[in-house]
Amino acid sequence: MKRFFGSLLIFVLLVACFGSVATVALAETNDVTLTLDVSEEDNGEILAIVTLTKNDGVVDLYLRVEYDTDALELSDRTFGKALASLKPVDNFEDGGYEPPYRVEYLDFVTDSANVTDTGMLFTLRFKVKSGAKNGNYPVKLVVRQVGFRAGDKDVDIIYNQKYGDPVEATDDVSSTTTGGVVVAQSTVSVSGGGVDSIHSVDTEEETGGGNELMIGLIVGGAMLLVGALIVAYIVYRKRNAKKA
Repeated sequence: MKRFFGSLLIFVLLVACFGSVATVALAETNDVTLTLDVSEEDNGEILAIVTLTKNDGVVDLYLRVEYDTDALELSDRTFGKALASLKPVDNFEDGGYEPPYRVEYLDFVTDSANVTDTGMLFTLRFKVKSGAKNGNYPVKLVVRQVGFRAGDKDVDIIYNQKYGDPVEATDDVSSTTTGGVVVAQSTVSVSGGGVDSIHSVDTEEETGGGNELMIGLIVGGAMLLVGALIVAYIVYRKRNAKKA
């Protein structure tokens, strides 16, 4: 019985150690930092500039800009120089635009190595819709996918699980319009059919994924089990000592 408890305790400790290592490894995967600068122009239109300020190296980056289509209308888009080598493809001119705005940075032709440049990714121009009701309307920047290569350019792409599972390569766009992490947000206040004010919101909320939480729960459960086994082993030893 003593040998059984000892073996079981070692096994659980190994599970807890593995979970801790997995959590650290997850935290060290390649990541990006982006900003969203939303402002009003003199003509009353709204300019949203997305800038990549930190880049640990990517070969596949999928972004989404969400906004309230009852109040705002996307009228134009301009790409910047950042990640231009990954040949960005979006849905703005893809045979009829359907919100939200979605763009993927991925070189479909060659097996690219990680790209680490930073700078302005793209600019979106919005108009306030005629008849838009007075109110506050959020504009959210969502990172849906971050892919990178851990070795040379011939190895498979690894995805940062912070942003959930990779986008499915199907005709169904549902996997591109959900999930990810809101990394930046601004609020446009509309009054009298025009922009009243714009202010940024500090936020980073999960809209999908949850792998970090799952690993945390596994590690926490393993530690609780370790504690329970230690108590049970102590009780077992005391009972055997009394019998002796």
